[in-house]
Amino acid sequence: MAKDQACKLQILSAKHPDLLQAVDAMFDKYATVLAVRRMIEHKYHEDAGETAVSTYKKKHWQVRKDAVMERVTAMKAVAQLVGEDGLTAGVNALLWESLQEMTATQLMAFKKVLNDGAKVALMKKQFALYAQEHRQKMKERLAAEKAASVDTEVIDDFEAAQKVVQQVKEIFGIGTRSFVPPVQKLLGPAEGPRSPE
Repeated sequence: MAKDQACKLQILSAKHPDLLQAVDAMFDKYATVLAVRRMIEHKYHEDAGETAVSTYKKKHWQVRKDAVMERVTAMKAVAQLVGEDGLTAGVNALLWESLQEMTATQLMAFKKVLNDGAKVALMKKQFALYAQEHRQKMKERLAAEKAASVDTEVIDDFEAAQKVVQQVKEIFGIGTRSFVPPVQKLLGPAEGPRSPE
């Protein structure tokens, strides 16, 4: 039964190709077995029992994580033993060995990748230069605006602003005359017929 439970997530992964990646990502973020089970039910609409998820965590995810940790520890030990210069020499030796086995097409592609990397570095430097020039122009523009604003009168007082608006209205004749609506005669009660007299 335990073997069937361990394989249940792998069987479901045939139906949902990204299931195991999602489960591994959740376990990498220290999610609980219950949380992973709920995610499977919610996202994939599948019922994976807690036993299946727990067994997958112990027999697959933990084994993979332990193997990765062993490799990292071994690499750190080699790096300490050989030193940084030794690692650089080793990488160069492996690169030279790989270059010996490459075809002409592969070598051209490798050269293109190196050239593209150099172009990107140059473009980054050029962009930084343009950005610096832009910042300098913006500083100069702000300084010019500040110098120009010294000559402009700014009214902070609301009453003074109202007086200025009133003076402008008087100059242009806006709102100086009072508006009197025309008198309209309202009809009173209906008059009776007039006599012929």
